[in-house]
Amino acid sequence: MSTYGSSSSHDHPTSPTSTKKASQVSLPKPPTFASRHGRRFHGDESIPYYLPCDVQELSRQSLFHEVQREVYGGLYCAEFSDNNIPCKVLELCCGTAIWSASVADEFAARGRPDVQFVGLDIVPVHADMKGVNFTFVKHNFQVLPLPFADGEFDYVFGREISMATPISDAKQMTECVRILKPGGTLEIQCSDYSIRSLQRSHITSYTPGSSAYTMVPTTQFASTAENAYIHAWNERITKMLTKNNLSPVPCTLIGPQLLMEEEIVGLQSKRVALPLDEIWWESPNSDSKAPHLTREKRISADAASIESRSGINRKSSQSATRRSSTSSGSLQSPLTASEKAVRNLAKLTFAQLIESLEPVLRETNGIRQDDWDNWYKELMVDFFENGGLTGGECMEFGAWWGVKSKSS
Repeated sequence: MSTYGSSSSHDHPTSPTSTKKASQVSLPKPPTFASRHGRRFHGDESIPYYLPCDVQELSRQSLFHEVQREVYGGLYCAEFSDNNIPCKVLELCCGTAIWSASVADEFAARGRPDVQFVGLDIVPVHADMKGVNFTFVKHNFQVLPLPFADGEFDYVFGREISMATPISDAKQMTECVRILKPGGTLEIQCSDYSIRSLQRSHITSYTPGSSAYTMVPTTQFASTAENAYIHAWNERITKMLTKNNLSPVPCTLIGPQLLMEEEIVGLQSKRVALPLDEIWWESPNSDSKAPHLTREKRISADAASIESRSGINRKSSQSATRRSSTSSGSLQSPLTASEKAVRNLAKLTFAQLIESLEPVLRETNGIRQDDWDNWYKELMVDFFENGGLTGGECMEFGAWWGVKSKSS
């Protein structure tokens, strides 16, 4: 990845001429932030956005970027030949802009260090990027039109934009098409917030090296979550998102929205289910040693001993991956060390997401602070020490990409 050093901003003034005094130059206003519940959020209360923008959350997003790279098999799913690398790229809701920095490195390695990258978001939280032709534009993605000309970009990319995309409004996709050049590419990647459990129905769809299962028509999921903490999470996140006109399952919405865009042709997609731990049936002799058969007894014992544990803290998700998982017991796992690492990283970022959304989840669901603290502490023990996610609990990812018709 590019080293961080310098970049430009939409609000930055032009360099003063030799005849203009330095005191006359108006410097850009620094971003405003607000401290709430011990976390840093953007300071404009008129813009609804529910994740913090502090170091802890930005670190989670950077780690999640690596998870997505693994499950998709790269930084993007669209294909660009060496002769067709985009000249100007827009990253929607760019956040840390780590995607732009990573893709800039890849394009430069393919002989195109001149590609222009533009990042759009409500507040600049990215580090300066030395060696990347990057410009930040401060703008709320929910406010249309976007501040760009028709056909300005060769490639428009959006990842995890569902927190800024109301369920009832498909105009944002149309706006993305407007600013795309004829022949340009639009790609949207997202992951579902609701967690389902993958069933032992289509094992052949596993993609070695990615830790994930490619979703096909025969892929089956359980109707309800077996894990009690996942079940509670699903109820709470669904209530919170739907109350704010957002979707807990954006992967089911993006495809139909893009299909409605008549100017987008050749639409392709990739759906992936990434287990959050080794699934019981992935191990040899699993039929006779399935961990879920004794799950209720194990949970009861865990709950009784939780308060006596001194090594677990509700803010300890950063160190959780250092603990040994007992998810497979004495069974020998067919997963490689790198595949296990991807799943552990996904589990860590999922736990950190729950932590980041704590304020709005507690408020929406009417949960007292003490009750939340106890629940989260027990969740961490269940996830990271007691193999509580061996029932096939998965994060689901989806990518859709297509090209704007040249006849547009």
